[in-house]
Amino acid sequence: MSALRHAAEIIEQHPNHDFYAIALHGVSSEESDSIDMPLLALNSVQALERDRLTETRELMVVRGEDVDDDEDYEDRADAEDYSGAPEDDRDDFDEDVEPEDADSEDLDQVLQALEADLEAGDDDGFYSDKWEPSDWHWSSIELIEDVAAEIWSDALRALAAREGWSQTIRTYYRTMVKVAIGLRDELNARTKVDLVTYVADDDHAEALLKLCLTPQQLTEHFPDIVQDESLSETS
Repeated sequence: MSALRHAAEIIEQHPNHDFYAIALHGVSSEESDSIDMPLLALNSVQALERDRLTETRELMVVRGEDVDDDEDYEDRADAEDYSGAPEDDRDDFDEDVEPEDADSEDLDQVLQALEADLEAGDDDGFYSDKWEPSDWHWSSIELIEDVAAEIWSDALRALAAREGWSQTIRTYYRTMVKVAIGLRDELNARTKVDLVTYVADDDHAEALLKLCLTPQQLTEHFPDIVQDESLSETS
């Protein structure tokens, strides 16, 4: 299984990291001409803390506060190399020019939004950055080569033509949930860690989470979801 191989390799390459979650994500359930392969994402407690620290440091830089470089920090696995404006363009910025009032207001709004995001990030609920695969340190791992991915897409497109889009999407979800459960069981047996492994999708987020996780995992990691479900059953 490609997902198992990729996930196991990353975990083995980072023995000092405490991995807590793995997700299959990145596929839209909206009707289209094709259904792409999902992406694999992993995250560890250490990577989450470092990425949150980086957001805080970036906010401090925007504010003009001094920060010390963290030599031990490991860049996100999917980060692009960007060094800012080209040398020839940097002289075009006049540091002595005072920003206009409108610009100051815009900056204040940006800072407020950043602060709100950081405060939200401190919450470890299901809708926080802790459980959002696109925000994770390892977030965009392709499971198979382009040729195999095209074969996958063609097969699902043919299935959609025969059985309709709704039935095809249900088949896709059932397959991905089985993959997530199998991936969890295999990795948990290898690592002796109760990894949370699930299919992430904006349209069916909690429903897919409940299908993928054990009751014990739901209670331990997402008590708010369990409580909401209990309240809805008794109302």
